[in-house]
Amino acid sequence: MSGRNEFGPNQAEVDRLLERLETVDQNQALFLAGFDSDDPARHDARLAMRTAAKGAGRERELKAAQQEVTRWMNTWFSGGFQIAGYGRDITPAQAAVGAAPIILDAVGALVLRDILPADVLGTLLAPWQELTAPA
Repeated sequence: MSGRNEFGPNQAEVDRLLERLETVDQNQALFLAGFDSDDPARHDARLAMRTAAKGAGRERELKAAQQEVTRWMNTWFSGGFQIAGYGRDITPAQAAVGAAPIILDAVGALVLRDILPADVLGTLLAPWQELTAPA
């Protein structure tokens, strides 16, 4: 999955998210897709995340982690469910596409966890944490 310290000082947390991501099923992806990725607070938090990455010189680490999420999303298309005689059902892949902005937020927040303000961190991580919270 990741190279050594590819994601910066919060490597272990990013690795845990990426490992958990591999077990996300269609229902969980739909749950994440249900969050408003265009919410103004989320938009502001994303801007703060990008600004923090640039200011801390961690743009490479942020991009590397987010590329792992893109790779995960793409596997949903290449491994889509077959429907006899009709080709592929892309519904699972659409769920992954819908979930991707929320997962990109979460992985980015973890890359920069040590430098992001608590409110930004909370906004970016909340949906993922809700998904992964113990029942």
